[in-house]
Amino acid sequence: MTDFELKEVKENVSWMGGSYSGQLVNNMPQGEGRLRLPDGTRYEGQWKEGKPHGRGTIIYASGSGYRGEFFEGKRHGYGIYAKPTGEKIKGLWKKGEFIKPHEKPSEADQQAYTKFSAKAMETRRGNPAIDVDNLSYWYGKLQAVKDISFEVYPGEILGFLGPNGAGKSTTIKVLTGQLELKGGRARILGRDVGRDDPVIQSQIGVTFEEKNLYLEMNALENLNFFASLFGIRNPGSMEALKRVGLADRARDRVGSYSKGMRQRLMIARAFINKPKVLFLDEPTDGLDPVTASAIRKTIKEEAERGAAILLTTHNMFEADELSDRVAFINEGEIVALDTAENLKLKYGKRSVRVRLRDGNEVKELNLPLDGEQSSARLGELAASPNLMTIHTEEATLEAIFIQLTGRGLAG
Repeated sequence: MTDFELKEVKENVSWMGGSYSGQLVNNMPQGEGRLRLPDGTRYEGQWKEGKPHGRGTIIYASGSGYRGEFFEGKRHGYGIYAKPTGEKIKGLWKKGEFIKPHEKPSEADQQAYTKFSAKAMETRRGNPAIDVDNLSYWYGKLQAVKDISFEVYPGEILGFLGPNGAGKSTTIKVLTGQLELKGGRARILGRDVGRDDPVIQSQIGVTFEEKNLYLEMNALENLNFFASLFGIRNPGSMEALKRVGLADRARDRVGSYSKGMRQRLMIARAFINKPKVLFLDEPTDGLDPVTASAIRKTIKEEAERGAAILLTTHNMFEADELSDRVAFINEGEIVALDTAENLKLKYGKRSVRVRLRDGNEVKELNLPLDGEQSSARLGELAASPNLMTIHTEEATLEAIFIQLTGRGLAG
């Protein structure tokens, strides 16, 4: 038998032919809960929309068990599988299949996972603001988006990370009604997406690649006019311009604005109706580092207000800083979807970069952190009088994207 222990499940509601006790949302298990099936299989852990999702432990009727991460009901991420004989398999899983051995994450990694897992579970309670199921789109015979599925919940930022031409902008155009849905299903705030739906349009904010502003008007006039389309009186246009650093140019004709200034005005316009859903397509493209940082701060504030945000970008730093979860999209397909921290944990290698004096030269070593021999070697180097610096090395989203797709984010 395995050494996994589960508390007895107290009968509460029927689920999957068994008895479930725990949290429910819309009469489905969501949050924390326990399930016992008629054959003796037991699961205890986190749920999402009626399926194990997050951290959990399962003991099968055969006596084998698994403790670790689940995604939509399947073993996915780091976990330990124990056979009835006591033999254990530790490592990374994907869609229920074991993919490679991996040592147990460090305590710091595990704490980071727990923190982000808890945040994700809290964020995802309730109904998704954006709900996409097998969305597809063709330009003639070219399929630009291929059966992608994802959700974005109120208060969550989902980053779409991929190179130009990957399908990011096409996805946004379909969801915002600019392009007609060709395949699958998509819902915004519970309504099926469609062309020119006034109910959806009044609840969303969008920044486009194309700067469709009124160049003969000034910035205040642009914002006031846009707000009037929603019947908004006193929209606070000047305050919106302050948020994006344009208050001092509020009465200047937009035709005189630089590319970066027009981008900032587009972002202010997207926020003016206090939308429940934001679609931000490369929001900091063309902005200087200081202004880009201020815009990212504003985006975080919108999420804290409760807006669901779909952010498309090929900027890995921006995706890492802003996103609660990241979706890698390549050639129209989502190849990975998880928190940035979990992706780094699953696909990256923990290591440190050590610089040492070697006579008149400087020697640089890259040392993995897993294993006893590595720990002993690191201890030796740390005690060396020739040590100059030690820096931790972490897999970047760029490196992980290349690992999964064979191409770079700028490609």
